[in-house]
Amino acid sequence: MPTGWVGSTRRSDLPKDWPKIRAQRLMIDGHRCQHIRVDTDRLCNARATDVDHIGDRDDHRVEMLRSKCRYHHQQKDSRLAGEASGRARRAARDAAKPTHPGLLSPALKQSHDRHSRGHE
Repeated sequence: MPTGWVGSTRRSDLPKDWPKIRAQRLMIDGHRCQHIRVDTDRLCNARATDVDHIGDRDDHRVEMLRSKCRYHHQQKDSRLAGEASGRARRAARDAAKPTHPGLLSPALKQSHDRHSRGHE
């Protein structure tokens, strides 16, 4: 089992006939990695051991899969995990911070300031 699956529940999300679907995709691609290299704009073409979803990770149709070598599959998974982690960090950072109940909200403060100016 690739190390990327350790601790993952992803395998339980795959259809019962996943081994058959996987084998079919590998056969179609001649067991060659279909990753297009940035440096050469050509297929990696290394021996493919993994099958990767393109687009929706829950679409298991053969035409929505590509064969990948372990290196390029792990690169994609790492990138996606990093993006998800970044989104979670930004969401936590941007979440409203608790304020003291005695402080006015920005909208109430603005309203209060407008009314205060009229009583000077």
